[in-house]
Amino acid sequence: MEKLAFGNGKHTMEKQGSRALLAAVIGMGIVLAVGSLVLVGVLVHRISHPRATAPATIPAPAAVTAPVTTTMAVLPQDLGRLVLDEPAGTHVTSIARQADMALAVALTGGGADRVIIWDLAHNRIIGRLQVSP
Repeated sequence: MEKLAFGNGKHTMEKQGSRALLAAVIGMGIVLAVGSLVLVGVLVHRISHPRATAPATIPAPAAVTAPVTTTMAVLPQDLGRLVLDEPAGTHVTSIARQADMALAVALTGGGADRVIIWDLAHNRIIGRLQVSP
């Protein structure tokens, strides 16, 4: 009689364990399905509603042949002209823009290579970096 009670108890414990395992597998399947649907929904939303504040990038040309002029007009507003005051033979090698705040202009020729940081909002040079030869 004692053996029979032990056997029934073991069978009951195995049945409870398999039910718990089955519930865990079903729960994880539901979590995976819901997560996949959320991921697809986010992707569809981002594709159909692109950001309006994406940073603008300007690719650097391989070789720029046009020399830098001493005066440049950049903004649609009438803020005057910006005088770069660079030596003759200076060329723009690359330009990088940070939103509508600043413009970094890499210059070469007419001396050591240099980078000028241009404040677009106030139409003025806010920094110069000269690379020693």
